[in-house]
Amino acid sequence: MLHFSGRKVPSAIYVHGFLTLNSGEKMSKSRGTGLDPLKYLQLGLNPEWLRYYLAAKLSSRNEDVDFNPQDFVARVNSDLVGKYINIASRAAGFLAQRFDGRLGPLAPDGEALLDGLQRAVPAVAELLAEREYGKAIRETMALADRVNEYVDQNKPWELARQPDCAPRLQDVCSTCIECFRVLTALLKPVLPVLAAQVEAFLRCAPLDWANAATALGPGHTIGTYQHLMQRVDAKRLQELFEPSTPAASAASAAPTASKATHATTPHAPPTERDPHAPLPGGESIAPPIGIDDFAKVDLRIARIVACEAVSGSTKLLRLTLDAGEGRLRNVFSGIASAYQPEQLVGQLTVLVANLAPRKMKFGVSEGMVLSAAHAAPEARPGLYLLQAWPGAEPGMRVH
Repeated sequence: MLHFSGRKVPSAIYVHGFLTLNSGEKMSKSRGTGLDPLKYLQLGLNPEWLRYYLAAKLSSRNEDVDFNPQDFVARVNSDLVGKYINIASRAAGFLAQRFDGRLGPLAPDGEALLDGLQRAVPAVAELLAEREYGKAIRETMALADRVNEYVDQNKPWELARQPDCAPRLQDVCSTCIECFRVLTALLKPVLPVLAAQVEAFLRCAPLDWANAATALGPGHTIGTYQHLMQRVDAKRLQELFEPSTPAASAASAAPTASKATHATTPHAPPTERDPHAPLPGGESIAPPIGIDDFAKVDLRIARIVACEAVSGSTKLLRLTLDAGEGRLRNVFSGIASAYQPEQLVGQLTVLVANLAPRKMKFGVSEGMVLSAAHAAPEARPGLYLLQAWPGAEPGMRVH
């Protein structure tokens, strides 16, 4: 229509083909075949797995993308976990145990390997800009293969058994961590949540194309390594394609029925209530304050880049937060009864940023995250972390 009306046509259209299943089977709601993203999340499957798998198959051409469960398991477990994540897991433990997490200088062979990865950054960035995501993933995994070959050649687990090889052990493990950082920068556009976890582990600034090729350098101290990604359980993935039970179908239909009722039934006018009576949350509204009082509290959007249970506490979770300051904050929050740590990683929340640091038994807490709960939990149990609407960014002030 644009062409024949004499108007300018687009130079490129950012679309791709259909998502098919098992070698070309079309998705069909009526037949109950397809990949339900909500069910995927309900089963506890990692969204980053799916992002990686789809990116590995996408190109700039308008072609269908086939989802094959066996191929999905193989790509994620072999490439993403076995090649990429494995580099950090094989090196970080030795650095922590033998060298207090400090990186050492690199030998010529390590420098050459790192230089090769650094020089590949512009080419991979260009592939991503051209929407050749599959090619970018293949180039990145080829670089990961080179790093794993280096690990297999130097065998840090054998160097660790020889006391006189300590300098070489630190050199090899430092090379692995430096290369792992470059690989993370290349994968960050596809795996942003995982990249944020890696940045927290490496104690480095957020990665981008400008700093991707800059080494951490000798003397840099990394954090404690925690497993960054689990392997796909093929049995759990198979549940994604099993028919829903009648109970589940009824439950999923309930909101639709509710919407229909609300559409045809006018809302009853609110009844007057005693302004001093407790609200449904169990507490009355606090006395009025002025805008100046409210302005003293600095509320900021923060991203949870890492989260872990606190040893010795059944109530606390340790949150590592990015509030857009160029550093990460450590905050303890009593929400362990409501959330598993892995549920919170990557989420946006609201941080009281100017709360004075508090020294606790488990460390220093640098702020407080906001959550909602009933005043009498025994009457209405539940704890709900406040979350920001998608599009908000770490560091934004809440007004």
